[in-house]
Parts: sequence; C-alpha cells; structure tokens
Amino acid sequence: MKLLFKLLITLLVTSCSNNVKKGNITDCDSFPADPIAYIYLQPYDDFTQQEATRLASKITAGLSKVYGGDWTNVKVLANRDLPRKAYYKPRHRYLANELLKDLNINEEQSYIIGLTHKDISYKVHGQSNYGIMGLTPLNSNKSIVSDYRGQDLVAVIIHEFGHGFYGAKHCTDPKCIMCDYQKHKGKPFVYKLCKEHQLLKEQ
Repeated sequence: MKLLFKLLITLLVTSCSNNVKKGNITDCDSFPADPIAYIYLQPYDDFTQQEATRLASKITAGLSKVYGGDWTNVKVLANRDLPRKAYYKPRHRYLANELLKDLNINEEQSYIIGLTHKDISYKVHGQSNYGIMGLTPLNSNKSIVSDYRGQDLVAVIIHEFGHGFYGAKHCTDPKCIMCDYQKHKGKPFVYKLCKEHQLLKEQ
C-alpha cells in the first residue's frame, strides 16, 4: 500500500512539473516548480554593452519581484547595428516588428531582449505607425524595447516579459505590471500583479 502511495505521488509531481511550461498556467499548487529563463540582452546601435550590463542586475531584481522563478542567468551580447530594413524614414522611427525578426536565440529556455535608444513603432491603436515602448508576441521568447519615451526601461522589460514568457495579456488594473499603458493614462508601471495575473507569481 505504501509503495502504491509513493508511486501516485511521484506521478503527480512529474505531471505537475511537465505542465508548468512557458505560456501555460496550470493548477499545481501542491507541487510548485519555479520556471527558469536564460536571458540574453542584445544592445543595438548607440545602446552600449556597458549600459546593457548595468541593466542586467536590475532586470533580475525586477523579474524576481514580480514573477516566481530563477532569472539570474543574464548575458549581454555584442552590440550591433540596427537593421536598415527596419528604418521607417517618414517618421524617423524603427519598425518594431522588423526588429523582432532580427532577434533569434535557439537555445532551450532562452529569452532575448533587444535594447535601443531609438524610437520604435508598430501598427496599433488605429494608426499605421504608432510610437511604442516595446513589442512582444504572446508566448514567444523575444522582445524589443526602447527608452526613447523616457519610461522606466526595466519596468517595460518586465511588462514585455510577461507577454512573451507567460503569454500574459493586458489588463486594466493600474496597480498591475501587465496593465495596458493606454488604460492607466500614462502613469508609471507598478511592480505588482493583479488578481487576474497572480498565477504568474505562484507558478
């Protein structure tokens, strides 16, 4: 009987661990498994490696404050030029979706973040070329962010990471890091999660 009980517990733990995957929130409260990501920072153009290196520990601290997991593995890649095909001359901006195509890391459990000081844009909010702070496809392993608009770049990164790593969508709670920036009238991001997104912390 004891052997059967141990077997059932082992199967439950294994099943739970396998279900805690990127972008897949599951109910495994009894046996939580902290996620892990190997984070790569890709500085572009005049965003130097030194600046990216200074950001690394702040990103780890920010992610640890908001999400449950191990975010201590952060590596800064060599600086490179912004791709010419991403430049949008009429507005002197760079197309965020084109910049995302330039970001690729194929290692398992990896996440790459492009960093730029330049203005970036995307087709959103009813406009064909709208200036944004960051862009991330849901359930992806890449983000592009910019500090051109003067916001807390680390907070923007934490917000975008929620979209990519967890597949989290926007909410309208101004006290949540995942709040749509348009919905809380440009107020600073808060390093917290609302009830809707609390499972991200509990994984």
